[in-house]
Amino acid sequence: MLGASRRTFALTGACRLPEGVCGVRFGGAGLIGRCVYRRSSKRAQQTNRELNPKGIDKGVGVARALEYLGRPGNERTFGFGDSGNDLGMLAAVETAVAMGNAMPEVKAVANYVTDDVAHDGTVTAMRHFGLI
Repeated sequence: MLGASRRTFALTGACRLPEGVCGVRFGGAGLIGRCVYRRSSKRAQQTNRELNPKGIDKGVGVARALEYLGRPGNERTFGFGDSGNDLGMLAAVETAVAMGNAMPEVKAVANYVTDDVAHDGTVTAMRHFGLI
């Protein structure tokens, strides 16, 4: 039986775990979450794993920030992303910028694709849009 305190997390980004692993436990700063994910490939690889409470993403953060600032819309808002966890944010802003090293699905939703992170892509895009 699941307790009422169980929290559900959404896993985004690359999810490569050793074969046979069906749960990952994260700890630190009082947060402990469990993500159920089974990897069946024989090749193990370390990658980033990003967890958000289900229904909460960077897009929700953008909306809350705009609300806090008293801005009714997303006019003149920019988001810079490269991974699946950025998709919510890119959908919430007026101008979505994909980094040059972004995943194909991020580039597909972007209004503009800039240089990669290693080549100052954020600065390049900000100059392109006249922000600096």
